[in-house]
Amino acid sequence: MNLMEFLSSGYTPYHVVNNCKKYLLEQGFVELKIADSWKIQPQGKYYVVKNGSALIAFTTDGKKNTVFNISACHTDSPCLKIKGNKPTVCNYTRANCEAYGGALLYSMLDIPLRIAGRVFVATDKGVESKVVTSSYNTVIPSLAIHHNPNANSGFALNIQKEMLPFIGMGQQDIVSTVTDGEVLDADLYVVPDVQPFVAGANGEFLCSPRLDNLTSVYSSVEALTKCKVNGTAVIALFDNEEIGSGTKQGAKSEFLPAVLKKIVKSLGGGEDEMLYAQHNGMILSVDNGHAAHPAYPEKYDSAYKTVLNGGVVIKHHVNYSTDGQTSAMLKYLLKSAGVPFQDYYNRSDLRCGSTLGLYLACSLQMKSCDIGIAQLAMHSAVETAGVKDVQHMTDCITAFFENSIGVER
Repeated sequence: MNLMEFLSSGYTPYHVVNNCKKYLLEQGFVELKIADSWKIQPQGKYYVVKNGSALIAFTTDGKKNTVFNISACHTDSPCLKIKGNKPTVCNYTRANCEAYGGALLYSMLDIPLRIAGRVFVATDKGVESKVVTSSYNTVIPSLAIHHNPNANSGFALNIQKEMLPFIGMGQQDIVSTVTDGEVLDADLYVVPDVQPFVAGANGEFLCSPRLDNLTSVYSSVEALTKCKVNGTAVIALFDNEEIGSGTKQGAKSEFLPAVLKKIVKSLGGGEDEMLYAQHNGMILSVDNGHAAHPAYPEKYDSAYKTVLNGGVVIKHHVNYSTDGQTSAMLKYLLKSAGVPFQDYYNRSDLRCGSTLGLYLACSLQMKSCDIGIAQLAMHSAVETAGVKDVQHMTDCITAFFENSIGVER
């Protein structure tokens, strides 16, 4: 799978899941439906989709007493969500938007944006979903410095007033610009359309929209398709992490537990085998972490400053699922596999974000460790990471799938 294409075309979770499905099918994976009976074959490769925006894929050695090795991440990124199909019109037609997640709003000004998501179309068979991307760019022009003299010394943006993208002049609605047919409703977003690029004198930096968290999705998919499975290797790609995960396709849902139960049942196991697979398995909650920004050293713990291209970041905080045991187990694996790593501790007097790791560790009663690659400008329209770290993370997850490090010996 080409990383740059994956980043540039992954506008929304619907696009991301479609891209993953296409690649998994090319690699011999078979789609299953959650409501069907499953007949899983040893070394078989399978995936399940929820809501068109979440995906769980797995491969197993086929043993009744299997162990779950799970790499979990998310398909969504902060952006703007279009409200309905009625634009605001005052000489220019602008899309009426609200915030989706904690986007760095000023970074979306004056750059190419695109409308993307899904629409629901009326057909002879009923309501059908269609993933769409606008053929045109839109833009949110900033206010000129002449009219906003304090712009360089600090200002706040009002989403309802200032973050409405220009659709055109004279357009009557929005959905007609992205698709034909009778559209009943839609989930449409305004997302950055900046092409990924490499920066630095020696090509050290990877810059792109949605590095958080598509690099984690990419590494998880690559690891699953390349690994020599030991136990049952699972990738869980959830939607809606940026708004709390509390949806039917989010990490707080029954999506993953239901899939794991069906795997055990198909392998001939019951409640005891399910508990064995969970107790002796482990979760990697894979979500990018903060690199220390050289212009703002006061924002980071002075003893722990993660750097780009410094290897897998093991994230420590009460908001994360990492504890001493899981951190030690992962470090042992990474040392054995020759994969570099670094520890991250948040500055104690600053707020720390959260991931889906704690939800999954709690609901599945499994050991878990929060990891990611270091990046700068998190939640910006264009984020920056280290080029080498994507491969470091892929190597980490591959080694994890091949070694069942959660098994208690």
